[in-house]
Amino acid sequence: MPHPDEEQLLRYSDGELPGRATSQVHSHLKACWECRANLEEIEKTVGASVRYRATVLQRHLPAPPAPWTDIYSSFARIDASIEQPSFSERFLRMLAWPVHHPKQWAPALLALLAAVGLFYRYRLTPSVQASELLNKAILASDAQRGKPHLIRIRTSAHTVTRRTGVAQASEANGSDRETLNSLQTLFRNANYNWDDPLSARSYSAWRNQLAAKRDQVTEDRDTYRVRTDTESGDLLEASLRLRSQDLQPIEGRFEFRNRDWVEITDVAEDVEPSVNPLATARIPAPENRATLPFEKDPSTIAPAVQVATISDELHVWAVLHQLGADLGDPVEVSRDAGQIVVSGVGIAPERQQQIQAALNSLPNVVVRFSESTSAAAPPRATAPENPSAGDSKPLQARIAGQVGGRANFDQLAAQVLDLNEPMMSRAYALRRLADRFPAQAEAQLNSQDLEMLRRLQREHAAALGEQTAQLERLLKPALKSVSGAARAAGPSFSSDSWRPATEELFQSARRVEKLLAVMFGAAPADSPDDSVNAEQVPAELLANLAQLRAKVEAYDHLLAKTER
Repeated sequence: MPHPDEEQLLRYSDGELPGRATSQVHSHLKACWECRANLEEIEKTVGASVRYRATVLQRHLPAPPAPWTDIYSSFARIDASIEQPSFSERFLRMLAWPVHHPKQWAPALLALLAAVGLFYRYRLTPSVQASELLNKAILASDAQRGKPHLIRIRTSAHTVTRRTGVAQASEANGSDRETLNSLQTLFRNANYNWDDPLSARSYSAWRNQLAAKRDQVTEDRDTYRVRTDTESGDLLEASLRLRSQDLQPIEGRFEFRNRDWVEITDVAEDVEPSVNPLATARIPAPENRATLPFEKDPSTIAPAVQVATISDELHVWAVLHQLGADLGDPVEVSRDAGQIVVSGVGIAPERQQQIQAALNSLPNVVVRFSESTSAAAPPRATAPENPSAGDSKPLQARIAGQVGGRANFDQLAAQVLDLNEPMMSRAYALRRLADRFPAQAEAQLNSQDLEMLRRLQREHAAALGEQTAQLERLLKPALKSVSGAARAAGPSFSSDSWRPATEELFQSARRVEKLLAVMFGAAPADSPDDSVNAEQVPAELLANLAQLRAKVEAYDHLLAKTER
């Protein structure tokens, strides 16, 4: 508090200040020599005045002509003669009291507002962390998309193993099919995607359509766990466990209103579900068997329907790239039954219409968006606060001193995160192109299609290089004085093929993202798979940024060589 004036000190000395003001002045006097000296002077002056009155004035003043009149009895007679106010008058006075005494109720109101703000902050923080973690998991699953995976479904009475996908349940035997059908009804009544229940996209779509929810994010040594409770709908509680290495779901638990529970776990690819042997019986080759009576003559069969090709899929990716839908929108592209299927969950209706309109002119394309409520813009993807990242706090303090304080450090962290997210989106986009167009598929493309594929790669690589350079320019001044010697960068690429080079480029970008998370306290410095400690992070980060920028340039030259 500021220095109290003489009136406040005098009232403090006389014990006339309110309790809160007395505590403030008392605390201030403990630390302020100047105010204590002023208080002593005031007390000396008051003491001198009392002594003067007792020793001088009282001796020379004449005696009172008459005793003092008892005024309190007069006050009592006056109060008895005044009419008591009615209930309505007292109520109006009570309502008018805050207007006439703002200094008394304003601090209480401000304290109440601050308490409400803190409540909402700590109540909503887990929801923000859950949204960010699920959003990153969706991006990671898009980059590693492959064939349907195996899941094991366990209830209180049954255990079933099946593959994810729309038509996989039909391959089960009779008893398993009955169990799967009942579970499908249970999940669909809860508005939860049954086709792929163990996925971050399905979990996020269910969570986003809840009117009220409570989230909790916890972290173990090598996994994250997102848990959501709600009072609305048939599904009251769900949890999803993600592997921290690649954010892939490995386990989920679902508890329903009718007290049924379902546990779903990911199964290794070498474990296959039970298959009906009759369904896998070998059928003789056409040239080795006679035409059965119920088969039609091949000459009478109608021409086959046109089947979508790898070229059609490439044109779909080109259209999505023009819309920016390949850099963060939860859009999936796959080939199914001779068609290119473009699907997605949790996409805003306006965005769905935009994508649908752009793809209408392409042949053999089917758009299947799942219905969901319009979601707000996704929050910035940042890693949740890691309690084990305490080793990086001294490093953060040194960087904060280099950039001029904690406020500038927080501003630097926000700028770095704003650049890191689009950088990783470009790296994921390049990796997805490498996965979707392997060598066998690329051999089926004509020269125009190959040029289109190279153009998509060059545009992603150019944007990746620009964002890497911006990160380097932003971090160099801040890390110049706190970075030590870094390990020498290795060769650009270990192969002359663009597909292995794409994977190396992606891993290099992931390395930069991990070092950024360590430096800004979002990940532990000394993880089991990382030999870099907190003291080496600045130098390693600058070296890996330079290496990533060099890899992007080499990647562009590699793409140019493949076009010759």
